[in-house]
Amino acid sequence: MPELVRSVVSRVRVYFKDRRQSPRLRVRLLFTVSIHRAGNGNGSGRPAQGLMGHTRDLSCNGLALLVPRVHVDGHHLAAEGRELEVRLEMGSGEPISMVVMPRRYEQLEDAELGCAYLIGVRIVRMDEADRMRYLSFFTEGLQNRAA
Repeated sequence: MPELVRSVVSRVRVYFKDRRQSPRLRVRLLFTVSIHRAGNGNGSGRPAQGLMGHTRDLSCNGLALLVPRVHVDGHHLAAEGRELEVRLEMGSGEPISMVVMPRRYEQLEDAELGCAYLIGVRIVRMDEADRMRYLSFFTEGLQNRAA
């Protein structure tokens, strides 16, 4: 039933006009997402299992992530209050690492490149160097789109 409600809300949003405030940059970038595990200081614990996908679009505050499934390591990626770790491939250089919080998700009617779910996330934390690279990429992309 929740899938039906999410699907209806998504269609209503498209029909009545998307009311999101931040501009979006439609771009397909590869990423790996995993459950964020806060370190407890003792060095124990196994590394989080990652799931690969690609973005649908970016904003200065968030991303639309396309993934093949919504469960990783026995956990639901879009569970309320669950922080996720995203490593975003930005072409040359090291991937950008960020901690994000899911805001919504929906199952897509038509899978995009093998990805059947969309997860909308808000960026919670990112180190300053990664934030500068991300915002620079985003701003340049918007400027190129307008030209």
